[in-house]
Amino acid sequence: MPDRSVKILLVEDNPDHVFLISRRLKNGLSCEVESANSAEEALSKLSSTVFDIIVSDYNLPEKSGLDILREIKEKNLDVPFIMLTGAGDEKIAVSAMHEGAYDYLVKDEQSFKILPRIVKDTLSRFEWSKVKERLEAEIREKNIALEEANRELRKLDELKSEFVASVTHEFRTPLNSISEVFSMIMEGVADPKTEQGKRVLHAAENSLERLTVLIDDLLDFSRLEAGKLRLNKASCEPKAIVTEAVGTMEALARKSGISLNYSVAPDLPKIYADRSRIIQVLTNLIDNAIKFTPQKGKIDIRVELADHRKIQFSVSDTGKGVPEVDLGRIFQRFEQVKDPSGTKTIGTGLGLSICKDIVKMHQGNIGVESSLGKGSKFYFVLPAYGSE
Repeated sequence: MPDRSVKILLVEDNPDHVFLISRRLKNGLSCEVESANSAEEALSKLSSTVFDIIVSDYNLPEKSGLDILREIKEKNLDVPFIMLTGAGDEKIAVSAMHEGAYDYLVKDEQSFKILPRIVKDTLSRFEWSKVKERLEAEIREKNIALEEANRELRKLDELKSEFVASVTHEFRTPLNSISEVFSMIMEGVADPKTEQGKRVLHAAENSLERLTVLIDDLLDFSRLEAGKLRLNKASCEPKAIVTEAVGTMEALARKSGISLNYSVAPDLPKIYADRSRIIQVLTNLIDNAIKFTPQKGKIDIRVELADHRKIQFSVSDTGKGVPEVDLGRIFQRFEQVKDPSGTKTIGTGLGLSICKDIVKMHQGNIGVESSLGKGSKFYFVLPAYGSE
């Protein structure tokens, strides 16, 4: 029951009943009663005025109270309705209840006396029905959200399972290689002093480097998850960063038969960054480009002014490209970089995610442009020194 005055629409064509019912209502509760003597007048008032409740006689000129109730439903007007009937009209009143009326009363002196209480009860029931509807809607929304969260959790669980399987495989391969090298040396099959032995040791060295990269990824991921990855920022020359990253990857590119080129726009402003972390991001992007670019392919690294006081680093390749459906999730955690044929999976699925987090920690952004058969362009943009 509202604390304010209740606005009631009384639909009644008998002036004596209008007077009597209005007086009873005003004596029994705080209300404002507005009357209509026909269904047409009632519907006209409902189209321009908001009422808390409708009290309507059944027997009206031309249209009945039941007609009003039906038109209210058709127009989706959300207002409680009480039907007043004459003696012998109880069956009609029951029909009105089926149509959505909250209550009905037979018109007599006793009913008029209890009408204020019926109105209060009806308004209370109506308000509770609205509360119930709101709570049910909230429950439905929360159930939908919960179902979505459960789907995401199941997906995450599947991704983590794939991640564990992938990491296990990635660790096992270099460990088996190292173990085999030691066995060859211990058994005298390979002599470290000979050329063959040196090649065997070099293979073991490469495996150790691979293990180091995997462990570093896992440690970075763990630090990022715990919010414990710290940056050692300083003023850095973009050209120096690119030169070091390219120098690190040149031998691998050459071994893979890939042309690795870079260019740096002149007079670029410095960036305020953790030099080693930005080199890590850039070498990761170059390493991925090498993995997915065929022999005699080409990789171009560019550094240029992207926008006012922003520096863009980009790595473009002539490789196989990334399917459009995968572009939106390629930087997500545990999403492994896959060969477009779907037959090859490389890495832990953390590298690009870590790159994204590192760039974000530098107040930058990272992205990719790619299409199958036409190569890819990975890029990240960082603010220039003094513009953060």
